[in-house]
Amino acid sequence: MMDWKKGNLLVLGVCVVMLSCATTRKSVEPDTRSAPSTPGPAYDESFDPLTLQDEDLSFEEAASPVEREQPETGTPGGEAAARPKVNRLINGFRVQLLATKDIETATLAKKEAEFTFAGDSVGIYIEFDSPYYKLRIGDCRTREAAEQLRDLARSKGYPQAWIVRTRVWSNPNLPKTAAENP
Repeated sequence: MMDWKKGNLLVLGVCVVMLSCATTRKSVEPDTRSAPSTPGPAYDESFDPLTLQDEDLSFEEAASPVEREQPETGTPGGEAAARPKVNRLINGFRVQLLATKDIETATLAKKEAEFTFAGDSVGIYIEFDSPYYKLRIGDCRTREAAEQLRDLARSKGYPQAWIVRTRVWSNPNLPKTAAENP
């Protein structure tokens, strides 16, 4: 009798293991009777954009902040040029006068520099390079021109002025000198 109980327990254990490993999810086969016989388009092809008749849309060309056109003031012949000069950013040099983390200090120093360099026709810029506001002057294409401008800045009260390589304007809008202003 013991052998029969052991055999039944063994069969019962195998059945429990098999039933516990079986999935509880029902397997469903797709119903092919309700599906269309030929696949349809995945999107609506009835829309035709040519029938909208939206001719009132217009896009104006915006002036790029990097390139600005400036008319040439005159030529050797005495007449204004037909083609305007284009102002582009090119590789060059500027003279840095100050670097500060405070925008108010940089703005005040720029106003002082505008007064100091009023008769020299040099561009004065505040450039932000996180976390510093840098006060720089000039648009020099060559190192020699930058050295002359640095010497001028040192003679006008900026003893720690130094030359930096940066992007400069090819045809900068310079402030008029005191002699040109009436």
